[in-house]
Amino acid sequence: MVRWLAGGGRGGEIVASDPVVGGGVDPDGPLVPGWQIAKVWLATAWRWVGRQARATAAWVGRQRGTRRGRALLAGVLALLVALPTGLTLGLLELRDGRGGGGSPGGPWVARLGVMAPLSDDLGNIGDAVRNAVALAVDEYNKSEAIPGWKVELVAKDDLSRPDGGAAAAEAFSKDSSLIGVVGPLSSNVARIALPVLDAAGVPVVSPSNSAPELTAQDEPAPGRKRPYDRYFRLSGSDSLQAEVGADYAVHTRGRTRILVVDGGPRFGDTLAGRFANYAVGAGAQVLTTYQVAGDGADGDEIQEVLEGIRELRPDLIYTTTGYLFASALRQRMAAEDLTVPLMGTDAMLSARYLDSAGEAAEGDVATDLAVPLSRLPAAGAFAADYLKRWGPVAGGPEQPATPDKVTESPAATPTSAPPDAAGSTAAPGAGPATVIPQAGGSDAGASDVPGVAGVPGDGDEPPATAGQEADMIPALAAYAYDSARALLRAAAAVLPGRVAIDDATRAAIATQVARGSFAGVTGQVAFDAFGDRRAPSAVIYTIRDRRFVPMIIPAE
Repeated sequence: MVRWLAGGGRGGEIVASDPVVGGGVDPDGPLVPGWQIAKVWLATAWRWVGRQARATAAWVGRQRGTRRGRALLAGVLALLVALPTGLTLGLLELRDGRGGGGSPGGPWVARLGVMAPLSDDLGNIGDAVRNAVALAVDEYNKSEAIPGWKVELVAKDDLSRPDGGAAAAEAFSKDSSLIGVVGPLSSNVARIALPVLDAAGVPVVSPSNSAPELTAQDEPAPGRKRPYDRYFRLSGSDSLQAEVGADYAVHTRGRTRILVVDGGPRFGDTLAGRFANYAVGAGAQVLTTYQVAGDGADGDEIQEVLEGIRELRPDLIYTTTGYLFASALRQRMAAEDLTVPLMGTDAMLSARYLDSAGEAAEGDVATDLAVPLSRLPAAGAFAADYLKRWGPVAGGPEQPATPDKVTESPAATPTSAPPDAAGSTAAPGAGPATVIPQAGGSDAGASDVPGVAGVPGDGDEPPATAGQEADMIPALAAYAYDSARALLRAAAAVLPGRVAIDDATRAAIATQVARGSFAGVTGQVAFDAFGDRRAPSAVIYTIRDRRFVPMIIPAE
């Protein structure tokens, strides 16, 4: 139900589809569709024409015997016919959704932005995200889900760096046809880009930002204020990842003496500290925390950690470093017969960790916030469409699962196939035993974890071909696809009947994203009052037989 124009004589309500137009409506309620407002305008025009006709009728009547009077009478009659006819045709155009367009005949053009790393080490992940958004855009255009409008995709390379994010955000903020942005992927980029996009009123849905402060998660509930009114994210936050990891380490694996290795801000500037706090709260003892440069493998830092392991005798090492540091540490531990298990984050999820650490990595654990496609029940059609159009993502298994935690890759493949290409490219350096994550199998302790969804298979069966193929698509592609759908669904409710995209349009789109709820590829997509996804999931991977085997842990 929506209200009539503010200040109007009608006090009742009418049934309408969704918010559509901005000016002149009640600001406290949903907006009135454009063709309904046009009806009001047409009725007002009819009344005006009637008043003007009556006002001139007497004068024209007195002059009708003269040549001038007859000419005036003919002009008035033509006006009386033409004006309402033109208004009626305009109303029909609006009602049928034909009122917009890039040309007089339409359709109007709306642009959907993608902000992601499209080059360098993470280029293949960014390309997969862009391609997934392109699938969503093509589906909406093909089905004409937004009458009168065509959606165009525009992608900006944020380089997974703050300076790249600043440049991309500035460009998007000046695009008057923009209905929203999917991205950025990195929280470090988001910290720079979001203030610019927010000032421009651009709705943003990120597939993967995990920094808690982006939605003020750490603020006390009574005074918590949303930092960015039009920002939403589909993944959980570092707070969830740390809590899930600590709960699994202490309650499931029974680890009580934990040594923490903090890889620094590039890998979640509060993730290590949050894990330590949750572990202590669960009853464990955090023996010490080492601060290291997590994107490398400095020999002195590794040696310092090794000495701490020998001296303190922990039963678990928790690291927020990338796979380079983690694998070098694991190799040195194996050389000194130190068999303490290691738990990492999504930055450690790489085939290169498996290759470098070898058999010593058996039983190690990693946490993540993006569920692999083989564990998403609704991902089948999306995966099939993606693979048919672009094929498997080149270099996928060599990259971290989430660019929110940056990992250097010395031999990464920077790009995948171009948007209009088909076929597949093999992942360099990924042998048959190092494809991650693979379908099939479950962790031996899975049944002991409260709230863990069942995983098909007993861990010894070969994975299904469909699962292997699906997991050659980065998990973030599915999250980007759902992010795009959230914005496009909102645009489909808002754009019909409009002829331009202004701040009122973007505000209405953001409102629809906030109100919306739909069954997505990644699960039910809905957001709370602060822009966080309701009930996000986390993933725990255990290394078995040189494979990362996932378990899904839904949020409470």
